[in-house]
Amino acid sequence: MIGFGFGELKLHRIYATCDQRNIGSARVLEKVGMIKGGRIREHLLIKDEWRDSYLYSILEQEWERT
Repeated sequence: MIGFGFGELKLHRIYATCDQRNIGSARVLEKVGMIKGGRIREHLLIKDEWRDSYLYSILEQEWERT
């Protein structure tokens, strides 16, 4: 999907978020080359509880180097 975004859609930056407690999702994002850029505080309301999310992103030139 990242290759499609940069190659076909000509995007400059692609980002994703994941629940900070979801270590598996964070590892997947890092494995595909995304870099953790920060934390979004109380981003999602899940089961009556506000949860923080991590923000990951990758730039086109970073993807080309992988």
